[in-house]
Amino acid sequence: MILINNTKIKVPMPELKFRKRHQGVFDALRERGCSNIVSIIAANRTNDVSPRAQQDLLKPSITDMDFWKLKDIDIAADRILLAKQRGEYVSLATDFDVDGISSAVLMKKALVEYMGFDEDKVNIDVNYRMEIGYGFSKAAMELMFEKAGDNPPTLVITADQGSNDSVTAGLYKERMASLGYDYADVIVTDHHDIDEGNTCPEALAFINPRRPDDDFEDPTICGCMVALLVMSAARAHMVNEGVLPEDSPNLGELLMYACLATVADCVSLKSGINRFVIRRGLVDINNEVIPAWTVLKRKVNKPADMITAQDLAFKLGPAINADSRTGGDGSNAINFLMAKTVDEANFYFEELTSKNNRRKDIELSMLEAALADASEQYYEKGMRGLSVYLPNGSHGIHGIVASRIKERFNCPVIVFSPSDVNEKDHPERHITGSGRCIEELSIIDIVKKEILPPCPAIKAGGHPAAMGMTITLKQFPQFQKLFDLNVKKDSVKAGMSDSDFYPTVKIDHLIKDGSLRVLQGMGLLEEQKKLEPYGQRFEAPVFGINGRFSRANPTRTGEHMKLHFIDSLGHEHSAMCFFYSRQPWLSILEVGQEYTFAVSVNYNNFEGKMGMLIEGIAEGFNNISR
Repeated sequence: MILINNTKIKVPMPELKFRKRHQGVFDALRERGCSNIVSIIAANRTNDVSPRAQQDLLKPSITDMDFWKLKDIDIAADRILLAKQRGEYVSLATDFDVDGISSAVLMKKALVEYMGFDEDKVNIDVNYRMEIGYGFSKAAMELMFEKAGDNPPTLVITADQGSNDSVTAGLYKERMASLGYDYADVIVTDHHDIDEGNTCPEALAFINPRRPDDDFEDPTICGCMVALLVMSAARAHMVNEGVLPEDSPNLGELLMYACLATVADCVSLKSGINRFVIRRGLVDINNEVIPAWTVLKRKVNKPADMITAQDLAFKLGPAINADSRTGGDGSNAINFLMAKTVDEANFYFEELTSKNNRRKDIELSMLEAALADASEQYYEKGMRGLSVYLPNGSHGIHGIVASRIKERFNCPVIVFSPSDVNEKDHPERHITGSGRCIEELSIIDIVKKEILPPCPAIKAGGHPAAMGMTITLKQFPQFQKLFDLNVKKDSVKAGMSDSDFYPTVKIDHLIKDGSLRVLQGMGLLEEQKKLEPYGQRFEAPVFGINGRFSRANPTRTGEHMKLHFIDSLGHEHSAMCFFYSRQPWLSILEVGQEYTFAVSVNYNNFEGKMGMLIEGIAEGFNNISR
């Protein structure tokens, strides 16, 4: 049982389970000279023994990357050059999340600061999440025209959206023709899954590494990285054509925006390109090359330490997303990233922080209702594909709630909320859903290939780990049954059993006896850092430690708690437990009893030493299954 807002909710007690280790990878890395800890962490996350795979983990590089392999990128580069020569008005039509916001900022900086476009003629048109939703839709197009006034854009460049929006591209060109323009084009840059058979024919150029006919080496890059590659191609084309001088700066510094987006957008961090982007971007972030990063380092209290991927994922990313999740238009996030001074960046960061605090309050209320519903589905109905409708929920926040539920039950989850809460009971009313998936399955395949034929959606899109969709309220009961049915069906195909639909804390290594000395000093943390960044598909390590529970001290706010335990050598350790009332293992703790503590390690800014964070607890010593 856990407690949320005084509501008791039954959730599973996570099992501690060793990660499967690939002996070949372990041996290869040891032969390479890597430490035991580094070799263990890597061998627990990949089965690729090739030298290239080792390089991707230890020293990722993009020297072999060729952005010209992206289909239509040459067409896009030529059209962007033409727009510069004509002095055209350009719209940057992007999604409202971190990936889309980062893309908008990156493209505007690339066009204006690196390629010499007139700043007043390059407009950012971020989708208004709460009113318009995802995609380059007709509503998004209408808002773009409204904002443009007497100067409609003759070139629209999308980012992080547009793959399945060819119809709107056609409507845009028709509108421009009716206004007397004899040229108007759409360039689609995106990274989301593409509807089967779709070629986005109304777009002049369609750049997406997930295109079936694409030759680019990595389909897992984020939308902002696709946008950066398109901008890089345009800049290279301008140099080749003599429009820009040969010594004009490349766009390498803009990798910091792609870094932020890569971390925040749940793309695979097994990818060498994604790992390089994050590592290189973090260098510029920690060098504070723009005021936003100076403010970020101050706000997350890192005067002596470095900003990490985890800081971007759990501190900055949610704050940026909160801008649109709470009804904003994304302008606070854009202004923060484009701020010219520290004072300006600080002002907008405070705005984002305020919105994020509001988001947390809404999220907790939604989580209370959603978890209670999901618990009933899981325990009483035996469902393993969990879909929840929250009539009073916010569709700006339900994606976060879906993530929380997925973590609690280790099941694919979709959480729906009404598009307009004032008409929540109308059967034809649209409800929007955000889905999150477990590693073994693909939520986009389950929904698009299995569910949509008998239960058509108004729209749906995403990738294997996350998706969004819209259906009508009256469709929800049918969808709920089909989702559970097809999750179970696909799990059988994937070789899963019902026991796999149970939360686990994956343990990399049990530290005990003579090995306990690695907990003294910073050695373990330094070894762990050699394989950063950690994130989606390459999770941060978790270690097991045997200990006797000795005491607990609540923090000043009362929400969190510091637990103390004594290891087999008699040394006492402390580890933070966040939101302890929401932890199912709280009820099993007794002073003096033996437990296996699952902990992650980090740098403790306040104490200037390695800190530990409780990820799970099991009764008894060595209680880790294989």
